[in-house]
Amino acid sequence: MNVLLRHTLATRINHWLMAACMIALVLTGFLPILGIKFAWVTLHWVSGVIFTASVWFHINYAMTRQDWRTMWIARGEFADVLSSLSGSIKALKVSPGKYWLMQKIYHHIVAIMSLVACVTGILMLLKIDSPFWTRDPYVFSGESWGIIYVLHDFSGLCFIPLIMMHVYFAIRPEKLFYTRSMIKGWITDEEYRAHHDPEKWDAKRKGA
Repeated sequence: MNVLLRHTLATRINHWLMAACMIALVLTGFLPILGIKFAWVTLHWVSGVIFTASVWFHINYAMTRQDWRTMWIARGEFADVLSSLSGSIKALKVSPGKYWLMQKIYHHIVAIMSLVACVTGILMLLKIDSPFWTRDPYVFSGESWGIIYVLHDFSGLCFIPLIMMHVYFAIRPEKLFYTRSMIKGWITDEEYRAHHDPEKWDAKRKGA
């Protein structure tokens, strides 16, 4: 069976680490609000620090070791979607590069919410004691803290539907080969040619 590399080992490990941290952050952030009491503060900020490091690694790895342009949205992609919405059967079969337009849009929304959560989360660390620093809740004014909390909570709320959406599409039968590629790293040559345009994404043979 001919297989093509879709995700490197580093990408896959970081993806699952980021996913685990995101779920841990949502659970430790919202379960106490729902009345489920436990020692959540340390779990939350440790998960947040790991998540921030994972986001930094993802940005650095994508910019230096991968072709970041595969996630770039071209204007022509929106034209394809508008054409398909108009009922053009041919346009409905437009094949993408490595990622579909909706995958790119989803990625960018997650990226924005993640950066908001990371930046505000780092600032909020100043309000708690840890073995590495002493808390200083007066570094910002009350109004500034209010803005930080609103942005942090909003990004956290956004993670809930984003996670649900990601899981939904990951377990759909016709999308399972993408989920497998995030576990094993590869897709078959048949899947590549059926779902992607070789002129837009020059996939490499696994091990090549």
